[in-house]
Amino acid sequence: MTSVTLVDRHRGRCSDDRTTPSPNRRLAWERLQRGWSYEEVAERIRAGMSHAGETDTGLNANTVRRWETGERWPDPRYRKHLVAIFDKTASQLGLLTPDELAMCPQAETLHEFRRLWDMLTGNENEGGWDRASVLRALFGASMLPLVAPLLSLDPQPAHADTKTIDPDAYTEIVRCQRALYWTSPARPLYEAAYAHTQLGTGLVRAASGTSRTTLAAALAESALLTARLAFFDLNQPAIAQRCYDVALAATRDAGDHALAAAVLGHMAFIPAFSHDPSAARPMVDAALQHTWHGVSPAVRSWLHCVASEVEARAGAGATSRHQIDLAATAIEANPTPPEWLDFYDAGRLHSFAGYAALASDDHTEATRQLTAALASLNANAAKQRSVILADLASAHRGDGDHAADYLNQAMDALHNDWYGTGLERVRTVRPVLGDSRQGRQLDERIAALAASRAALPGS
Repeated sequence: MTSVTLVDRHRGRCSDDRTTPSPNRRLAWERLQRGWSYEEVAERIRAGMSHAGETDTGLNANTVRRWETGERWPDPRYRKHLVAIFDKTASQLGLLTPDELAMCPQAETLHEFRRLWDMLTGNENEGGWDRASVLRALFGASMLPLVAPLLSLDPQPAHADTKTIDPDAYTEIVRCQRALYWTSPARPLYEAAYAHTQLGTGLVRAASGTSRTTLAAALAESALLTARLAFFDLNQPAIAQRCYDVALAATRDAGDHALAAAVLGHMAFIPAFSHDPSAARPMVDAALQHTWHGVSPAVRSWLHCVASEVEARAGAGATSRHQIDLAATAIEANPTPPEWLDFYDAGRLHSFAGYAALASDDHTEATRQLTAALASLNANAAKQRSVILADLASAHRGDGDHAADYLNQAMDALHNDWYGTGLERVRTVRPVLGDSRQGRQLDERIAALAASRAALPGS
């Protein structure tokens, strides 16, 4: 194949069929992530051109739309402004031809590795992994090969030993690992899911056509599961962030707006848990942009619950409860979620609603909602039990005996079904017991549980 044909195909004009456009999903995805319209992109480019003293060329929204659909290719004068307004490289925006991509330096891989190392061993490593544990995570789980695909899922040249890829087999393993999330120890499952995500990045890069699309969707699910384990179960936000990045890139290749919304919603929890609502809100807004593209109302309902928790953690009780009202309205429209949305249902809505009521100091409503949430838990939702019980303790902060009882029940739940977020919630609610006998006993239980977790192999 000649380089001219490669360039033509990259521009959506195959040599034997120049009328079939190839959409630029990368550019479209970046626009959606920011909630910008076609006209807003055009306005930003025109502003950049004006600032640079360049002549107004009559760029309009339809031109931007045609770049995304593949009907047109951005001229170099526009490409430099696209890079500037999106703060992404040309390759990340899908603006490079195959010949140009082949000339990209590989130094980015080492840079990314160093960045991840700093994240794991610096101030962001709040979970306190020692360097030996970090090395096991990076090299024992073969992190370095995962980092390069993290930069890009661009197709790679075929090799002589390339075998036919079975996307259904990869997808089935993702499905099984997702089911295991609710009943398996977090660390071993994390390692297995991490390895499967690493495998998926390689498979996606080697695949094409419908196989690539199917594999990309499965990879997004796998990386999302890995990130959830890292963040909610193992308290490793830095690792979770990098896995979310992989998942988000894969949703673009899969063209799956629902999964993109789910990944962005999960990404919002990282700054929300760090009490940075200003960083979390744009992620929720970007996620909601994706829900206008044929996404189940159940996904939108969950996103409103995420927004509610962001606002509750920021102390905005009224806004948090408004988001709960929107979530309830959305789930009533069509409560059936995608198969992978197994972490949300009407019962989980009660849990979010209880947390929102706590932010408004409405302890009666919080108790009602949280009791309903507790009653609705099934066998596959045991991890959430510790969170709900801790919130019930908060709702009974004026009654030391009841609060202590709920917190001890939460600790019992954590012994049976470990959940890092559950322990974090218990620690957050602990001050309601003050310097009481129950409080000191709870401190002893927390310390003992933390010590037993630290003594586990691979901790």
